[in-house]
Amino acid sequence: MQEKKTTMLGKKKRYPFLPTLLFVITFYMVQLFQYNVTVFFIVLGLLGSIPLSWYGWKQLRIAEQRLSSAREIDGMTHHQFTLFLKPLFQKQGYSVTKVKHSNEHGVHLIVRKRGIKAIVHAKLSQNEVQAKTLRDINYVKEQYKANQVIIVTNHLFTKEAGQYATANKIILMDHNTLDAMIQVFMKKRKNHRFIDRVRSAWLD
Repeated sequence: MQEKKTTMLGKKKRYPFLPTLLFVITFYMVQLFQYNVTVFFIVLGLLGSIPLSWYGWKQLRIAEQRLSSAREIDGMTHHQFTLFLKPLFQKQGYSVTKVKHSNEHGVHLIVRKRGIKAIVHAKLSQNEVQAKTLRDINYVKEQYKANQVIIVTNHLFTKEAGQYATANKIILMDHNTLDAMIQVFMKKRKNHRFIDRVRSAWLD
């Protein structure tokens, strides 16, 4: 019991200055309200944007840490892999929606960019992805009223899969593409021919 008390007493507050800061801000805001209501609300809006900006920055840092520590994609579950891909697509300028109740063989994300809607299948595999996977996802494209199909894997695609993708204008993203997208997310300037192909496919 004595040891527990000592630990509690020895624990420092994370933000010891916060009560004083809040008191000062409140005092001056009251004075400002009495002086000019319009200016009061302008300052209040600016102060309110500070925690929102801080929260956004914090979420970005969390995402960066997750991405930087998630190099071992092979150890992820399909659900984790899907969540991992979401900020990568967002960094490329896509709006991203996660599909609810999707199993590992279905559509996992819906992405939109420049008026084009695409369905995304995230394929975690220890082997090369077969053409059958592409056919199964391409088959449900009309169900989602999508213009494009994107298949993402942590591995590679078979030659047959590549041929099917070319014939059906399906975008394939292998582990090399993922690495390039991670580099972009981490704000490292690194051009990659796979990313260029993806961008050109959206413009065609």
